[in-house]
Amino acid sequence: MVDEKPHGGRCGEPRCRPGGAHRARPSEQRSRSRPLHGAARPAYLTPAHPLSPAFRFLPLRPVMKKMLFTLSLTSLFGLFLSGTVQAATPEAGKVFKDCKDCPEMVVLPAGTFTMGAPEEELGRQPDEGPMHDVTFAKPFAISRFQVLSGEWDAYIKSSGYKMPDGDTRPGRECKAGKPRYPLGPRQPAVCMDWNEAKAYVAWLSKKTGKSYRMVSEAAREYAARGGSKGSFPFPMDEGKTYGIAKHANTYGPEDGFSYTAPAGSYSPNDFGIYDAHGNVYEWTADCETSNYNGAPTDGSAWLAGDCTWKMIRGNDWTEAPIFSRSGNRNSRQPDVRGDWLGFRVMRDL
Repeated sequence: MVDEKPHGGRCGEPRCRPGGAHRARPSEQRSRSRPLHGAARPAYLTPAHPLSPAFRFLPLRPVMKKMLFTLSLTSLFGLFLSGTVQAATPEAGKVFKDCKDCPEMVVLPAGTFTMGAPEEELGRQPDEGPMHDVTFAKPFAISRFQVLSGEWDAYIKSSGYKMPDGDTRPGRECKAGKPRYPLGPRQPAVCMDWNEAKAYVAWLSKKTGKSYRMVSEAAREYAARGGSKGSFPFPMDEGKTYGIAKHANTYGPEDGFSYTAPAGSYSPNDFGIYDAHGNVYEWTADCETSNYNGAPTDGSAWLAGDCTWKMIRGNDWTEAPIFSRSGNRNSRQPDVRGDWLGFRVMRDL
């Protein structure tokens, strides 16, 4: 058991990667911000012209009366159902769960935000631009917390899947899907690779009958910003040049946690999202790209880049706050596992 929070190296230098291992990639041609250690009611119409007195209605046969009655009920039911469906769309900020062991979801509003970071932002890297507007035409839901260990365990039990080992670094190993540090049911699930996270989403969709999916980079940044436009949706710690220990679990003991923090340990942002700037990095659906030229503007996942690498977002409990910025990007190969890496889910409404 590791007795203290592993340093792995502070990220004060330009080349870093999360998880504690240096990345050497021959095709790398850019400097990325990487951690060092790796309906209205219907109107009833009246005839425009009154019927002539000479016009006579023939008496309806019983069967026709029954048919008209049935059709009238069907029409009224259709109008009622249409209004009910519209009214059933949850309002922004509403929290719900689709099952006992499902992630707790929060509804995010439809809207437009500016994705990326300005060139003058401290820590900003070339792949965080150009800045561009992204519009979510409809509300959607995203998990308030990173998928929790207890939720992941329920999936493992239900599916019968056997988690393999991963990450062989001393003190940082993943054994059968579990890290070396103590892991409670309210801490984020870790040690799954990208395909295992995707399998969880498929299982969740089948279990609930709802449309769950991997979170897109755009949805992840929209959620993390919570309506804000700067590096963070919260102020720096008082008296600190670049400290966020009061708001996120990152490198160092000041945040009060040696490893991952239980869900809800810090305040949420204005969208009701927790731990968007620390605790563990999160897999997204997107492929790796070197910048935002040609990026989707509808909030969907960008699948046109180098799909042998997947984008990850957020920051983890071993990294410097500079990597917690709302616009910070990173990537890993999809078979990577680590005690620093988890994920969220999103759901259509």
